[in-house]
Amino acid sequence: MKAALYTAPGRIEIVDVPVPELAPGGLLVRTETATICGSDLHYLADSLPETYPWKPGQSGHECVGTIESSHSDRFPPGLRVLVLPPGFDGFAEFILADSTCVIPLPDDLESERAVLAQQLGTVIYCCKKLCNVLGKVFVVIGQGPAGLLFTMLLRMMGARCVIGLDLVDYRLEVARFVGASHTVNVDRDDPVEAIRWITDGCMADGVVEAVGKAETVNLCPSLVRQCGEVALFGVPKKEMLPVAVEDFLRKNVRLVASANAQGEAGLMSFRLAIELIASRRLDVSPLISHRLWFADIVEGFRLAEEKQDGAVKILLKFPQPS
Repeated sequence: MKAALYTAPGRIEIVDVPVPELAPGGLLVRTETATICGSDLHYLADSLPETYPWKPGQSGHECVGTIESSHSDRFPPGLRVLVLPPGFDGFAEFILADSTCVIPLPDDLESERAVLAQQLGTVIYCCKKLCNVLGKVFVVIGQGPAGLLFTMLLRMMGARCVIGLDLVDYRLEVARFVGASHTVNVDRDDPVEAIRWITDGCMADGVVEAVGKAETVNLCPSLVRQCGEVALFGVPKKEMLPVAVEDFLRKNVRLVASANAQGEAGLMSFRLAIELIASRRLDVSPLISHRLWFADIVEGFRLAEEKQDGAVKILLKFPQPS
């Protein structure tokens, strides 16, 4: 089978490797669609040199496929599923899984929308931890795919005002299209002054950080009101970030951290994500900017990293053409 292999920082190759052998009680899934996540960019570019090469297929984790073979009566061959690969090895034509990391999909839900349920599930998992959103003002820092999903979900949850911050104009255009009440290009405008003007000096009730950089994390206390709420969601490139702790303390901020949604009992956030997408209560289609063959994964990573050609969410389709 074909699989992606991280061979050095910033370098990906497509390699031929054996189809993994099915273990007792396991499932073998033939991949239909995968997507590139912002965390994949970090994994590729920022791992320690001695960790290369990675295991074939890593770090793919947003995948939809069809069960090829199975030792489980509950998951027969031919069943289409959302896959949360336990080994984060979803950039491959076949994935080993088990019943705890796959969720059946409705027959009428096409793969390219279904695959976004993985990232939406992580966003839902974070939003479950927030206080009451109804009638509140929220700022979402970063309008990449995850930030846009926060913008959409917070509006659906009843936020009165959702303000999207980003450096890239076309992503701010998408943010307005999917529900942001205001957008701010922080490369041109002072975000603190912009939020002060939009809120008539009250500042935001809550801030979601969906970037994972020290400067955006440390921006949060300046945007939130006294005793407001800050959710840290963005995956940092480094294990340690310099954080202005005193700024958080003096605002008496309620701090929410969110990761490892796959560890939630019953994968309930991902199940809800599938339901919201399948029912079209949340239309994720505007986030899909590119559809590439898996063979073009290198180009997909370049587009995502450089934010070229209007790149937001990049889909990789299987199988690759011969």
